[in-house]
Amino acid sequence: MQRKMYLFLASLFAFFIVGIGTVNADNKEKINLVAVGDSLTEGIGDTTKQQGYTKRTAKKLTKKYDVDVNTSNYGKAGDRSDQILARIKANSQAKKNIKQADAIVLTVGGNDLQQTLFKAIFSKSQSAVTKHVEQAMPDYTEHLTELTDFLKKQNKDAPIYLFGNYNPLYVYLANREDLNDDVKIYNDINANLASVDDRIYYVSTFKTLTFGQYKTKASREKLRKTSQNANRGSLNNKVVTKTLTAEKNVELNRYITTQDHYHPNNLGYDKMSTLLVKKMSGNKQDWLKK
Repeated sequence: MQRKMYLFLASLFAFFIVGIGTVNADNKEKINLVAVGDSLTEGIGDTTKQQGYTKRTAKKLTKKYDVDVNTSNYGKAGDRSDQILARIKANSQAKKNIKQADAIVLTVGGNDLQQTLFKAIFSKSQSAVTKHVEQAMPDYTEHLTELTDFLKKQNKDAPIYLFGNYNPLYVYLANREDLNDDVKIYNDINANLASVDDRIYYVSTFKTLTFGQYKTKASREKLRKTSQNANRGSLNNKVVTKTLTAEKNVELNRYITTQDHYHPNNLGYDKMSTLLVKKMSGNKQDWLKK
């Protein structure tokens, strides 16, 4: 009886080991992760020299899936969607890396939106600002589609992870709901594109990076009332200007860098990489399996 039990346990153990080996054998030993985009891909605000979310994501994937991750980064601060496309088209090494990619990550739209807002900054009403943003939607949609189509043409298999954007000024202008709405307009374009394309996956950062440590409705309502009472509804008000130009490194959002009060800091990029890995885990068969 004891011998039979021993043989049974030995067989079960052997089956378990073989099963694990089979799963691992189906996975690639090394993957190529290519990051394309604007300053969020370049990693502005990152003091650890990890290229923002790029190398953080590689480390997380290596730890989670025991896979070597080779990264290529083609991020450039200030680039709009059309400028990202033009730059990538002109870079032979970028095109080569994209063709060899197992996964492609894209940050885009922040500068398109920012430049639209700058043009509308002296509008007399909040609705007028939003109108400017809405008028820019067709151009951005066209440029984004051209960019993703180019990436898909270069690489016919790799999934594309498309980040959304956030409102870095929320903590100072919490009573300006129109600014959040304007960001959401651009995010909806990104999200809608992903919803109709089975190779594109949308990665939302809005709640995480916009609200920062103000995670509850109660804390955000308190912040809104504070902003309203301090008359901080104007983009040109003295309170915002003083905070953003202060000699002391002060930033109300714990995920935004004090360098420019716009880009993520190290913690913010940690959050971005966590969100990206979570999204990638949902369809790992597209980039991890042989």
